[in-house]
Amino acid sequence: MVNKPGSKYPMPNEAGMHSNPSESEPKSKRTPVRLRHRIEKASAAKQRKQRKLAKKNPEWRTRLRKDPGIPNLFPYKDRILHEIEQKKRLKQEEASRRREGLKAPKSESHGADDVVVTEETLNGGDRMEKVDMEDASNPMEALLASAKAQAAKYEEVSDDDDDDDESNGMSDVSSGDGIGPTHNHDFSRRAFDQVYKTVLSSADIILYVLDARDPNGTRSREIEREIMAANSGSKRLILILNKIDLVPPSVLKAWLAYLRISFPALPLRASNPAPNARTFDHKAFTVRGTSETLLRALKTYAHEKSLKRSTTVGILGYPNVGKSSVINALVSRLGGARRSQATACPVGAEAGVTTALREVKLDNKLKLIDSPGIVFPPSDSDGETEGNRALIQNKDRQNRLILLNAIPPKTITDPVPAVTLLLRRLSESESGTSNLLSVYDLPPLILGADGDVTTDFLVQVARRRGRLGKGGVPNLSAAAMTVITDWRDGRIQGWTDAPTLQASSSDQKEIVSEWAAEFKLDGGKDVSNQDIMEE
Repeated sequence: MVNKPGSKYPMPNEAGMHSNPSESEPKSKRTPVRLRHRIEKASAAKQRKQRKLAKKNPEWRTRLRKDPGIPNLFPYKDRILHEIEQKKRLKQEEASRRREGLKAPKSESHGADDVVVTEETLNGGDRMEKVDMEDASNPMEALLASAKAQAAKYEEVSDDDDDDDESNGMSDVSSGDGIGPTHNHDFSRRAFDQVYKTVLSSADIILYVLDARDPNGTRSREIEREIMAANSGSKRLILILNKIDLVPPSVLKAWLAYLRISFPALPLRASNPAPNARTFDHKAFTVRGTSETLLRALKTYAHEKSLKRSTTVGILGYPNVGKSSVINALVSRLGGARRSQATACPVGAEAGVTTALREVKLDNKLKLIDSPGIVFPPSDSDGETEGNRALIQNKDRQNRLILLNAIPPKTITDPVPAVTLLLRRLSESESGTSNLLSVYDLPPLILGADGDVTTDFLVQVARRRGRLGKGGVPNLSAAAMTVITDWRDGRIQGWTDAPTLQASSSDQKEIVSEWAAEFKLDGGKDVSNQDIMEE
């Protein structure tokens, strides 16, 4: 269409309609690339945010897809649902019949027709049970009778084993309350006894490892007497005072002097302390120096005896006193970089890492036997009397074993009484209580109505260490476990003083001098007391 000159409006076409290109052409539905990319980026960002929030959501959600079930449009849905209901009903009827079959033998006399026990076999003592399975109408009754017969046989065997244990003189190596090397009930008392007997029979030298913080608590005089009497007195015993970096030099000197009255004794630092442990700097006793002294003594004995076989060294002691660490220290001094500490025996802060006998060969002349920790029974000469032994076994024995780290933390049901015992021991000296309060930065403790400070102490520890329950209530059990862990790792300083020295018999002095000469320990004093006092 052509505009008329001088007119600003277009002329109408032949049909009388004005022409407009935007109304005649269809509008495109395509979106710009820029807008499409913007939508894709926004969608990806939203998905990332949802995944991030899902990871922070503590609610557990299964990844398995839910069964959608049978679609309603499926032509055979009713038939399938009927079959499922029928199978469920049959299963319930079968279960009810089984329950009735188990209840029936209780009211009837059983064992006469179903189980036939034959006479003793040619092997002697072993009995064989034969079950009559001809009655197939009620197989569960026959199976139950067979199970009862097997249980009766097991009880007879268990009774015989108990009689053997009572008649055996070494049946009391492990404590009667069921506490063994790893406090694991899967191990029986006979298994613990067998470990001790194996080490005692095969070893030429026994290293009795003691905790320097409580040597008498980890020592058994009965075991020492049995070692001296074994094999006509040919066994040799050395007391190893481990963890000496947790006691001051004066206490270490007193304990060495006390122990060397009975047997040769050596101080040892088998491993480095735990992180943040409060230790004492013993300049004369390093990890390398003490382990080399022990290794030199063992090599000297093996060289002097000139046996045609290798000398076997057995290691005994309570759980978590450092028996495996002693072997690792000896191996590291002998093997260098090729035989590191990690390749000898596994170690851990908790009791129960070593669960079986382990043999480690140092060289052609020395062989070490690592054993699980054994809780030995108390004896009369261990500082216990008949009057208080029952109290110790019933109440204080469990708490004492917890403080000796002889029980794994997972098996401790009530740690609060053990903390009470620890506070009572530390309160005997002013330095012990002050050191304990400085560990947690606590004010002086407040006595309770009955004179007990354990509750106030644990409440303050729970608040300091964040051991709180719902509503900010202090969790005393968790706080007590924290204190026990700090005591185990040496963050809490504490020790027992050595008893007063008493004159030993001439026979014992002769034994100590003779054994020390065989190891060239200079009368059991490889490191002079002057070196200890110089620290």
